[in-house]
Amino acid sequence: MTPVAAEARPDLYGCGRLRDGEGAPLRPGGLALTEALIDLAGFRAGEMVADVGCGLGASTRLMRRRGVAAIGVDLVVPLAGADGEALPFVAADGARLPFADASLDGVLSECALSAMADRAQALGEWRRALRSGGRLALSDVYRRADDAGDAGRVATRTTLLSAVAAAGFRVDRFVDRSEVLKRWAAAFIFQYGSLEALWGGAGGLECGAARKAALGYFLMIATKPGEPSPRGE
Repeated sequence: MTPVAAEARPDLYGCGRLRDGEGAPLRPGGLALTEALIDLAGFRAGEMVADVGCGLGASTRLMRRRGVAAIGVDLVVPLAGADGEALPFVAADGARLPFADASLDGVLSECALSAMADRAQALGEWRRALRSGGRLALSDVYRRADDAGDAGRVATRTTLLSAVAAAGFRVDRFVDRSEVLKRWAAAFIFQYGSLEALWGGAGGLECGAARKAALGYFLMIATKPGEPSPRGE
């Protein structure tokens, strides 16, 4: 598959390939928020973690610098880092992972779940690939207004928690970090001109609907129940 520049895509939200003017990943909270998500999940050195929707691969590299055996998953191959490092990577649909049952210690997914066509399928697939006791670490937009009407695939907190639980996870933490959105939106407008393409990619959410839905941003940690099992069992 030929990489497509983020500027040429009509569905920028969730593509994982946005950059700011200095070439750094452009996403809510930046790498500092990714650090917070990894800390909440407790991913440890040596654990196998899939970074689903890895985009530019910044989070995969961050985990690997911590000693985590992270592997990127995306439809588009990430570019090598500034140091020329090539990431461990598989080209795959995030809702159809090429990993054996119970083979992962963790799944990290940032700004990806709300862009997927079938939330239940993706969550079920991530649970399948996780071992017992494995952790799912999510960050994404959500609707803080329950009565916002049609807002595409962007879910409310209640809907998200219900979907994660229905997929067989135990929700451990849900942390609102909506304060990161204002700075992110300003940076996006500076780089890309307007928010139209951004919200158009968030499940078909137009700008007017986005304002009505009172979009927020969250970090969530969920666990596949059961005693931790040896990797691959």
